[in-house]
Amino acid sequence: MAINLTEDAVHALNRAAAAAAREDKEAITPGHILAGAISQRAPALIKALDQLALALDALPEHLRDAPEVYGGHLPFTPDAHEVLAAAIESAGPGNPTASAHLLVGVAKAGDDESRGVLEGWGMREDALAAALAEADD
Repeated sequence: MAINLTEDAVHALNRAAAAAAREDKEAITPGHILAGAISQRAPALIKALDQLALALDALPEHLRDAPEVYGGHLPFTPDAHEVLAAAIESAGPGNPTASAHLLVGVAKAGDDESRGVLEGWGMREDALAAALAEADD
């Protein structure tokens, strides 16, 4: 599967690795991808979240402050690979995958814990995908 990531998605995944390292984990989980995507604060994502009236301050701090840089390499868990596949699918054929798509991927294919965080926040995958599509217009 070819992966075409935007620069902000690359940075979000680096933040995900930094979040995993901060927790002394040996692999990146969907929860780390969630933290990386949220912490990256890409303009399209912020616009979509505003449209959905979802305040970042309502999320736990560790999801909003993933470090910017991680210099090592951590593998992805199988669940995190599913999130990446769902994010790529969300971006659509031939389109680059952005950090906002990573969040859609977590909502669609994340583990129970990460999906539960999003559901508790009030975010629905279909609503976010629609808001992102509108933000791109």
